[in-house]
Amino acid sequence: MADAPEPLLPARTDPVRTDVVLPPEMAAAPVRRVFAALAAAGGEARFVGGAVRDLISGDPIGDIDVATTLEPPAVMAAAAAAGIKAVPTGIEHGTVTLIADRLPVEVTTLRRDVATDGRRAVVAFSRDWAEDARRRDFTVNAMSLDLAGRLYDPFDGLSDLAAGRVRFIGDARRRILEDILRILRFFRFQARLGRGEPDRAAVDACREFAERIQALSGERIREEFLRILGGPRVAGGDGILLLMADLGVLDQVLGGIVDTGPLDALIAIEEALDMADAARRLAVLTATCGPAFGAVDHWRRRIERLKPSNQLVARVGAVAEATARLPARPPSPLTVRVAAYREGITTIRDRLFAGWARARARGVLDATDEAGFRRAIGALSGWSQPHLPLGGADLIALGLKPGPGLGQALSEIEAWWLDEGFAPDRGACLAEARRRFVPMGSSTGGGGG
Repeated sequence: MADAPEPLLPARTDPVRTDVVLPPEMAAAPVRRVFAALAAAGGEARFVGGAVRDLISGDPIGDIDVATTLEPPAVMAAAAAAGIKAVPTGIEHGTVTLIADRLPVEVTTLRRDVATDGRRAVVAFSRDWAEDARRRDFTVNAMSLDLAGRLYDPFDGLSDLAAGRVRFIGDARRRILEDILRILRFFRFQARLGRGEPDRAAVDACREFAERIQALSGERIREEFLRILGGPRVAGGDGILLLMADLGVLDQVLGGIVDTGPLDALIAIEEALDMADAARRLAVLTATCGPAFGAVDHWRRRIERLKPSNQLVARVGAVAEATARLPARPPSPLTVRVAAYREGITTIRDRLFAGWARARARGVLDATDEAGFRRAIGALSGWSQPHLPLGGADLIALGLKPGPGLGQALSEIEAWWLDEGFAPDRGACLAEARRRFVPMGSSTGGGGG
């Protein structure tokens, strides 16, 4: 039997605070121009979403989103009248980007959902702030703030934020069925904002509908999962991955994980160095954790459901396909740089982190090893791959003949240059080439010094 229609959720419409001080990002002159343009056209505008939540929670503010009672054509007309550039970035969903003094501000018309299927919504425009708030996911994301510092909190998000509680607006099951991606969003916000036991209704709904994650596009799953991996409280005994696994969600995303020891160690290392990287965490998670460790291409099977980009496949593969060669002891800085010269800085840095994490998880490192890994990773900080300061044409000018022997000679010079720590300049490389390949007493065209 289909669920009965959801009763209209009461929403508080008057401001709960009138004294919020806008930070510089929100009070900037270009933002005020946007608000003034919308007001001049008869529209009401407020800051909405993550910027408001982050301001109240004291977190750094990311993108600034604005909602308005004006419909998109009126928003664009208001912008034109104020000399502000308008770009219809998502006009079918009510979003227009206004660019004032080079600052882009997304402005979206208030909306209500007409129909949802778990992946996308058909919307109609509205002038009702409460109606727009009801279609959002969590209470902490339903707050709005006007330019005068008046804070609107229709569903008591302030209390939830203060209590470290991530709570769906109204019926958690219905909110998830509107958009299945909200399951993953719940875990991301629970890791970031939650304290103590997670909301029971949310947990039960996530468990009930976990299998429906497969109906989402791999791209949407990947984007949200990487945001989870790049955030706080990922692994460990109270980490969000453990909760995802317990509720059957991680199995839908990545085929399940049994042992997160290497990931736990990686995160501790990254946080100590302030070098968190979601793609690297995914690489370690898929390459070194779980029962399939060592199986051919097990990592590829795990991430294929995420529809990864070629770049992401390359990063995960560079770790996964080198698991047998991950360093168990720290290499010297020169060895690190030579490897990075040959295979790329990102690849070698990821392997260093992965090897360090796996060795730490196995308990085989002492303080000297830990310091050595730190130096090895530091050897790549601020370092860029140099180029061999001579080429085949220089060797031909010294009298060598084109062909396989030329390539072998160039490789010899390169190996010598690497052994010397990349220090020899062009002149020194030419001198070494003469010493190695030009018979004594021969005369050559100098090749340039």
